[in-house]
Order: sequence, then structure tokens, then C-alpha cells
Amino acid sequence: MMNTIFYATDRSEREVPVLKNVYNLSVELGAKLVVFYVHRMEPLRVSVSRPIQQIEYHVIREQKEILEAYCREHIGAKFNPENVVFEVVEGDSITKAILEKSKEYSADLIVIGRKEKHSERGLFVGDIGKELQDKVTCPLLIAPNIKEKSSINTILYATDFEEADIIALQDLASMAKLLDAKIEIVHISTEKEYAGEQQLEWFKEMLEQKVDYENIAFKLYFSDDIEAKLRKLTEEINADILVLLERKEKKGFFQRIFHKSLVKKMESHIAIPLMSYNEVKICAAQKSTAGKV
Repeated sequence: MMNTIFYATDRSEREVPVLKNVYNLSVELGAKLVVFYVHRMEPLRVSVSRPIQQIEYHVIREQKEILEAYCREHIGAKFNPENVVFEVVEGDSITKAILEKSKEYSADLIVIGRKEKHSERGLFVGDIGKELQDKVTCPLLIAPNIKEKSSINTILYATDFEEADIIALQDLASMAKLLDAKIEIVHISTEKEYAGEQQLEWFKEMLEQKVDYENIAFKLYFSDDIEAKLRKLTEEINADILVLLERKEKKGFFQRIFHKSLVKKMESHIAIPLMSYNEVKICAAQKSTAGKV
């Protein structure tokens, strides 16, 4: 189940399409949407009669009102406040603030806008997207500033035929069911490294045992330029989201393409949202959950 979507915004005009798409997604999934903003407080000159805590309280309340007005204005007539929560905190570390608040809300999905090179401040100065990827336990969705999209029909998932993919796909399938979306699972390899149909059959069998969702397709591709092939596939199948699993200290497909700079490289070449799962975190979370049963 997708209960809570946590969206961190910088309240800029360029992020309006992201806001609209995140709101539409929350409605489709029947999830609570937490809209989050980190306010950087200017140095205060405080008189004896106005304690700092009191001033901070009023500043945060004012910023929350601005945030709500921003959402109401840009979402428009279809805005329904019943399932939307507005959160504002003061701080200099955006990454830390997102991690702490998203954990408080037990977020099932964290959404951030794509980094812009020419923004005044930007939400992701210092590559916050990558910092979050290394630390979040839930999936992270990096959304480009594209036009509003009413629905998600096709999800492209790139696999390396590993058990961690099964864990990620279990979670992804629950979202796909609610969206009535097709999951296109692809594996891309060079001719030299190709392991054969046996891997695919094993993976399909494992997936059928663990994932209760039928609207899934599998395809094998060959290419010496895996990144370019993956970008091309997003266009060929008209994918609405590209999903990747971040793997650590492994060889093969994702060792080459999902490394420290993948988000920066991929986000500059694809026009659709990029969603990632952290292998280490989701495996640890699954073990923790299993241990409580």
C-alpha cells in the first residue's frame, strides 16, 4: 500500500509541473500528500520583549501559509485539502530536514524536483538527490519539470536478475496495481556478457512466486552502450517512469551505469521521472520486517 507521499519543494515557478504531477499521483494512489519546505532563517535582531522562539514560531507559521497558498493557486479547482499536509521547518541542511521529516511521516515515496543549473538557490545544491539516494529506505522519485500528466500507464524497470530486484518489484507492483499500469522489465547486456535465457526464466519464476501482479512484460536487449539503450527504450515504449535499483559493490550491468554520477547523467538525458530503490536499505528493511513477524 502507498499511504504517504512526501514531496519536498522550493516553491518556485519552475516546479509547478512537479507539484501538479505529484498531486495527481497522490489522488490516483489514494495517498496522503505531505508538501514540505525548508526555510532558511535570516539572522535576527531580537529585542528583549520578543524572544527568538516566538519570532521563529510566527515565521514558520507564515511560511506554511505561503506554502499552502502556493499549492492552492497552482493545483487549482481540483485541490482537495483533506489529504494534504503542509510542513515547514527552519534549517540549513535540506537533506537532513527531508530525511528527518519523511521518517516522521513514515513516507512510502519521497519526491523531489530535478536539479536546475541556473536556479537562484535550487533545492538540490550539492547534489542532494544523490545524498538522499544513499540514505532513504523508501523509493526516491526525481521528477523533471515537464507538463502536467494525468496518469501513469507504463513503468520501465531495468533489472540485473538479482533477488534485490524482486524486493523492489514487490513494492513497485503494489503501486502499479493502484495505477493500473504495465511494468516493462528489461535487461540490457553486451553479447560478451550475456548469460542466456536461463537467467530470465529463473527471474520470471521467482517473480511469479513473490509478486501477485499479471500486467508485467519481460524483454532482453543487447547493446554496447547500455545507458544510451536505456534512454532510447524510455522513448520507444513511451514509459512514464524509469525505475532503477542502486547496487553497491557489484559487477555487471548496474556497476557500470548506476554509480555515484548516474542520477546526474541520466536526468540530463531523459524527460521522464527517475525512480530509484537503494538495495542495501530495502534489503535491510525487509529483514527487519521479517524479524518482527
